[in-house]
Amino acid sequence: MKKILKIIKREFLTKVITRGFLIATILGPVLIIGIMLLPAYFMTVSSETPVTIGLVDQASDFKEKLDDIFSDTLKSGAQRISFVTIFPMEYSAESEKYKKLLEEGTLNAILIIPQDILEFPSVTYIARTVSDLELMQRLKNGLSIVINREQLRRAGLDPDQINKMTRDVSIQSIKIERGEEKERGFDQEYMSALIFLVILYMTIIVYGSSIMRSVIEEKTSRIIEVLLSSTNSFQLMMGKLLGVGSVGLVQYVIWGVMALLAFMIATTSIPGISDYISVSPSLIFYFILFFIIGYFTFSTLYAAVGALCSDMQDAQSLSTPVTLLVVLPFMISFMVIRDPTTDIARILSLVPFFTPLIMFLRILLIHPPAWEIGLSIFINVLTIVGIIWLAGRIYRVGILMYGKRPTIPEILKWIQYR
Repeated sequence: MKKILKIIKREFLTKVITRGFLIATILGPVLIIGIMLLPAYFMTVSSETPVTIGLVDQASDFKEKLDDIFSDTLKSGAQRISFVTIFPMEYSAESEKYKKLLEEGTLNAILIIPQDILEFPSVTYIARTVSDLELMQRLKNGLSIVINREQLRRAGLDPDQINKMTRDVSIQSIKIERGEEKERGFDQEYMSALIFLVILYMTIIVYGSSIMRSVIEEKTSRIIEVLLSSTNSFQLMMGKLLGVGSVGLVQYVIWGVMALLAFMIATTSIPGISDYISVSPSLIFYFILFFIIGYFTFSTLYAAVGALCSDMQDAQSLSTPVTLLVVLPFMISFMVIRDPTTDIARILSLVPFFTPLIMFLRILLIHPPAWEIGLSIFINVLTIVGIIWLAGRIYRVGILMYGKRPTIPEILKWIQYR
């Protein structure tokens, strides 16, 4: 045990007392939150850019109606979406000229409204890029309103009166959790799940890969032979796993303190923010618990991969299946966020390799029965014991093997050695 503790201390200090650890600890949360919030920020910035659309109105009476629908302005006071009339005959004769205006950026798009728009509600949209989904949806909704109003008018109904009699319904979402009602919006629930999920996913990948790199570096520098002269391979592997894992826990503690300080500052300046941000102690407990489960599940496999390889190039290809075992649950998690009560979500939350992300996500969103949580932990602890036994057999032979990467039959022989 003393030897394992010495290895833990060595691994812990060599990882913590570095600039990389300091930078990752400080910038890690900023980077993770930035990855999730920057797209929303850029969407906001893009929505503040005025859009000029050339309108080829073959029906002859849509310009004023569209100006009325799209009358909202930007913060600068400029109209958000403005329409420039292009006469149909002129467009037919000089279409190349208007295509050039699109390429130059003078016009953002050209909208062609056919003469029979009321009978066949379809328009043509021409632009340099058709990937602006927000603009496309706004145009679709606006045109639908204009056409519907005109259809009502032709049917002898008053569109303005109908508009006054119809109202959009707002939904106040209440979450039932352990018999208590909590007001929670979709954005609050989704963002909380996403932030915790990304942190869990990235730290499992980062620390697992760190174990693999450490093993390969010690093999290539022959330090591993010196270490094995005073300890055995299993003690060395466990010391590495526990040492690097403790680094991850320390980093979580630092992030937790940073988040608590940020929350205290935010509540002082914005008193009502506490109604929207709620992280219970039990959630923090499960977060750390499933990090430990995920870390030992995947890091042990990464350690075995490192023992099998003599350089990073081999390791990158051989570690791909292990990485996919982390990536696949992460991708499936977005389906689970939509509905964590489905049978497939319940089953996957009990399956090793899926549990750390899927079960934690279910706990965050719905808090499943205690027996499901207990069963998932029990299954994964047994899995970890099995993986450690398997990886230990590979590790004891692989760390002293150099040169050609071993074949699967050779690896199976290593496992059978006594």
